[in-house]
This record gives sequence, C-alpha cells and structure tokens, in this order.
Amino acid sequence: MTIWQIILLIAGCGAVGGIVNCAISGEFNYPRFDAAAKVWRPGWIGNVLVGAVASVVVWGIYGPLASVDLLTGEMAGVRLTVAQLLTSLVIGLSGGKILTLMAEKQAATISKDQLAAAVKALTKG
Repeated sequence: MTIWQIILLIAGCGAVGGIVNCAISGEFNYPRFDAAAKVWRPGWIGNVLVGAVASVVVWGIYGPLASVDLLTGEMAGVRLTVAQLLTSLVIGLSGGKILTLMAEKQAATISKDQLAAAVKALTKG
C-alpha cells in the first residue's frame, strides 16, 4: 500500500466521521449563509471536509507518518492499523462537531446582540 492510499483511507474514515456528526446534529443541509442570523452554515459538505482534513492532520502528527523522512523519502515503520482507522473516524466526528459548535456559537452571539438591541429599543420607547 502506498502512502497516498493510506492517506486517502484515513481521510475517508474522517469523512465518515463527519457524516456521522451530521446525523447526530441533524445538519444534512447544503452550505449556506443564514441571513437572519448573519452566520455561515457549513452544512454536510463542510463537516465531511473538516472531518477528512482533521483525521489526516492528526494521523500525520501523531501516527507513524511522523517518522517519514521527506528528504530521502524513506518510510521506515509506516503501517496502518485498525486502531488508527477507528481513531480517524473519531477524529472526523469530533472535527465536524467542532465546526458545528463554532457555527452555533456564532449564531448564538448574534442572537444575543439582536435581543439586547430589541430590549434597548423597547425600554427607550
């Protein structure tokens, strides 16, 4: 198995984790800008991409890919285990969850600001 095949497999598991995050959070929408909340909602595509990228990055930093010598191209000790695949799935789930939580936090902040402005307008009137 080549390094690129391993990276694609890891990214695929992370993408599946992003899809699972969509199922848990109920975000199977397309990416869109929510004009009412003034927030960008990444939808399922954003969750899948973030899950895939997060799993590859974490595997590259903490997995056996960290031992690859880029100057010589030597891949001493690079192997793929079931534990690494399952960890990539969990990383993809949490990467997508972080993206969802960031969007929800931004929407909540904007909602609080709008509520404060409405209360201020009511108390002045």
